[in-house]
Amino acid sequence: MKTSTAPAPCYIWDFELSNSCQCRICDECCIGTESLTCDECMRETREMDYCDGECWEYKLEWLDELVEKWSTSCGRDYMVVSGRAMGWQRTSGHTDAMPATGKELLKALTFSGDWTLNFRLDEDNLLTVRRWSHDEPTGATFIVSPSEYNPDQD
Repeated sequence: MKTSTAPAPCYIWDFELSNSCQCRICDECCIGTESLTCDECMRETREMDYCDGECWEYKLEWLDELVEKWSTSCGRDYMVVSGRAMGWQRTSGHTDAMPATGKELLKALTFSGDWTLNFRLDEDNLLTVRRWSHDEPTGATFIVSPSEYNPDQD
């Protein structure tokens, strides 16, 4: 019997954002990176002794770009975030409609504590987020959906 495997999804965007520093440096090239190996000389990198915040700032720019691209593609200025397996009780829930911005999305997904978010946008314009934290060691899953909310109709 011949079996087939579904093709792996193709992600247009796939990046991780964490509230702990991920800065690393190559001692040979003195180039900052987040990679375990240097992009220039392919040598092993080490964690930096300090964080200048650059790793956070450029990833926030990526998030703004991602949400803007997704929102434009959907033709909607508002979004709703639905989550499952959230927290230690693995609950489900969703947000109200909110402006489609990186700042609003980050506010909906984060809390006071350590967390890591993995953002993925696939070729079908499906925006998903996976969050790991102390209470979510196997991860919580979020789907970001366009909303037809119109604040002028309130």
